[in-house]
Amino acid sequence: MNKPIKQLNDSLLDLHPDLIIQHCAITPYKIKLKKPLHTASSSLYFREGLLIKLTANVLSTNTLTTNSISTSSAYSAIGECAPMIEIGTESLLQAQQFLEKKSASITGQHLSAELLSDMDKFPACRFALESALLSLIAQHSHKNIAGLLNSELLNSEVTPKIKVNTMLGALNSDTLVQVKQAETNGFNCIKIKLGLNSIETEAQQLKDLLETILPSTLMRLDANKSWTLEQSEWLLNFLKPYERQIDGIEEPLKVFDNTAYQYLQSNTAIALALDESFSSSDSLNTYPVKRLILKPMAQGGLLNTLERVRQAQQLNIETIVTSSIESGYGLWAISYLCAAINNQQYHGIATASWLEETLIKPPEITHGIITI
Repeated sequence: MNKPIKQLNDSLLDLHPDLIIQHCAITPYKIKLKKPLHTASSSLYFREGLLIKLTANVLSTNTLTTNSISTSSAYSAIGECAPMIEIGTESLLQAQQFLEKKSASITGQHLSAELLSDMDKFPACRFALESALLSLIAQHSHKNIAGLLNSELLNSEVTPKIKVNTMLGALNSDTLVQVKQAETNGFNCIKIKLGLNSIETEAQQLKDLLETILPSTLMRLDANKSWTLEQSEWLLNFLKPYERQIDGIEEPLKVFDNTAYQYLQSNTAIALALDESFSSSDSLNTYPVKRLILKPMAQGGLLNTLERVRQAQQLNIETIVTSSIESGYGLWAISYLCAAINNQQYHGIATASWLEETLIKPPEITHGIITI
């Protein structure tokens, strides 16, 4: 039987009490996007967040002293807090105020699950601190985070190769050129945003696109809550001849309605997916569609996301892990999670190309594959 999330935290953090946090520093960042990311509900021009850097030492005992700190076994790690109210996290101001207080309280503390116990209302902060803690433990255990999560929690194989989709932004007159370039670069799954124009216009653009791209190319569509039930049903019927090439459609309905989603999913072979409409506290027992989109920054870290994935697998719900346009720090943490999950889906973590800078070099993508 799978352990609940608290036990997962305990099994990883409470088994390493010899690590003591010696220093904690918070650094803000602001990164401009190469071009605005427009969706049906918002536009993004910058990515702002906070980096939390932890330094830890190993508590050692020798014949001369007890409880002495071994400075020869020092580790450091950086976690990223990239809040975004639109996806359900705290605000940047709330995150900064919380982490500044938190950094003072954890300095000098042993690693334990208790360090995360007050962070449920601050998912982006929790992602940052938990990522840094897991990195410290992984270094101490001579593993990477993927190996740590897998050996401690999953007992299955880590994949060294993660399939990813590329994200092109809003559907427009340049999309075909962008898709062709993505195909040339080796991407087999391509995501575009819908809902910025009329559904009839976008349907015709999609038809023209699907008839032009390679037969092996999959299109992943994200409507960001754009349409009524009637409009969504019309589009799914319109796209029936192209179902084989459509990998999924995210968030078609303006207003979440469980019954309406069940109806739509029962009448299409395309995997419908929920993202923002489904919160981290909702039960999956009545989940109405085939696929669940998980943003670890909004879920409150890697462990919470991993637990969600395991719950979904038990109910035969597909899971896709996606970025929230994090810097390289966040993308590395999420990539390790995807490697540990190893579910052979195309994950949405090829987003570094949207940023003018990534703070550190992100995971390299070759022919649509991240190799850990």
